[in-house]
Amino acid sequence: MDEKELKEAVASLMKEPGKRDALASLIVEYIQPNHITTDFVGMLLNTRNLNPGDALLKKVRKGIRVRTLVPGSIQLASEITLTERMNYMLDGADVKVTANEWELEMGQIGTVDEIKTEMLAKLKDFYMAKVFTALSTVWTAVNTPLNYTNVGGPVTSTALENAIDWINQTTGGVKAIVGSRVAMTPITKFGGFWNDHTVTPTVWGNLPAIQEIMQNGILGKYYGCQLISVEQVYNYIDLYQKMIPEDKILVIGNNVGEFITYGDVKNKQWTNMEPTPPQWFLEFYQQYGMIVDNAMGIYVLKV
Repeated sequence: MDEKELKEAVASLMKEPGKRDALASLIVEYIQPNHITTDFVGMLLNTRNLNPGDALLKKVRKGIRVRTLVPGSIQLASEITLTERMNYMLDGADVKVTANEWELEMGQIGTVDEIKTEMLAKLKDFYMAKVFTALSTVWTAVNTPLNYTNVGGPVTSTALENAIDWINQTTGGVKAIVGSRVAMTPITKFGGFWNDHTVTPTVWGNLPAIQEIMQNGILGKYYGCQLISVEQVYNYIDLYQKMIPEDKILVIGNNVGEFITYGDVKNKQWTNMEPTPPQWFLEFYQQYGMIVDNAMGIYVLKV
């Protein structure tokens, strides 16, 4: 469709009142930003939804041991105890929008339901960015020689496999390898192949892995571990403000921490009648918290 045909199509929609909603939807669809559509937070940390009044403590049960049986003796018993490992410190997340009633009536900014859906998606993006940033800054080159590697370029098979081996030894298994799409894509260069590690290695191609890379542009697993590639999202798209760091890949073990939300997502909606036209407001807010109590189960690759 050339520019003249497009203008004629738009004009025809504007002439018919019943079709103006279709034009508004068309305009909004063009500017919809990208969002994290999967619950990646649950893939990285244990998650819980707490309600007001629930204890903000993480408790660990201890005291169960297995001992060698000595026939004819009274066996020792282990006293079951609960240890309060850590207290949650809550923070709040808030997203608030406004528009005047004329803008709402015109329909070009979308319906109220569309705006609500967008705001809740932004809240999910915010939580993912918070968790990823927190986990990626636990270790640095200064505070640990073991859980941090500066690759000095795109991720390599050697650096990634060393990180996986370390986490398998410290936590009993890797839960996920996660990073931005930009940081994770180089894995496709070596993830579809393996060699026999002889003096003159022979390289084989893994046909299913190569097909997966060709079809999806990314690999689902490497070295027996789940790969999670996060598409970049932007906090405010006009400023090109990235929310997911593109210079870190995380190798995360099982049960390294927990993310909680405290209470439901609450909302306020009101109209300020003082200005003319009246000004409409919509606000969503929620409390959340996070604990990382097994930092040894996190490996940071600086790429």
